[in-house]
Amino acid sequence: MLRYQSRRHRWLMDESEQALAEAAEGGGERASRIARQVLSDPKIYQLWESRHADLVCSAAEQSRRALQIFALRDIEVRLLHRRALIKHIRKHHIVGKERDNLFSLFYGPIDTTNAILKEHRQYMLAVSSRVSADHLIDLMRDPVSVRLLSGYESIYSAYFETFCYVASCGDAVMANMVKPEMRYLRKQATRLRKVIRTQRPDGAYRSNFERQALLARSGRYPTLEYMTG
Repeated sequence: MLRYQSRRHRWLMDESEQALAEAAEGGGERASRIARQVLSDPKIYQLWESRHADLVCSAAEQSRRALQIFALRDIEVRLLHRRALIKHIRKHHIVGKERDNLFSLFYGPIDTTNAILKEHRQYMLAVSSRVSADHLIDLMRDPVSVRLLSGYESIYSAYFETFCYVASCGDAVMANMVKPEMRYLRKQATRLRKVIRTQRPDGAYRSNFERQALLARSGRYPTLEYMTG
């Protein structure tokens, strides 16, 4: 049985699990299909539960709203990185030898089949945890986080695509032409990641959050209770 570090940790996991269950009922989108797969397989679900509990532990350790939000932002960034490779392969329909070469780039000289299975499992877990992390960010009511994370996803995705192209391109001339753009995007992603870690949440929502937290303690808004205890 999963052991929680604190009352807040348990509430974060309860909300995460509820968000995953709701996503599974949401229709035919990829995140919904993956959520259903995770929930229907006890072994995969147990793995998701364990890894997601480790992810949200950093947020559970914080008692101040701003620090909780910073921790949740960091979770979102980490999950984006974990989804990048499979997302790239699916977007560009990369198959066969080109796909195998790409996996060799990230995993080295190991069996390609095992590498694919490992990466796909990581992708499934990351997508599932992203569903829950998005829900937790929504509960915190911070539009700054939404804006920053959306911008970072766009920049990082562009960087990852150029990186994969440069690393796997057989034409050295073309690769060298793209390298300056890759370096620029990498710098932009690094800069924005620093902003994500330091830019404070929207202060206009602070009083509203505290009011919601007081209501949570009264039992009227139990979904927010984990933020206050």
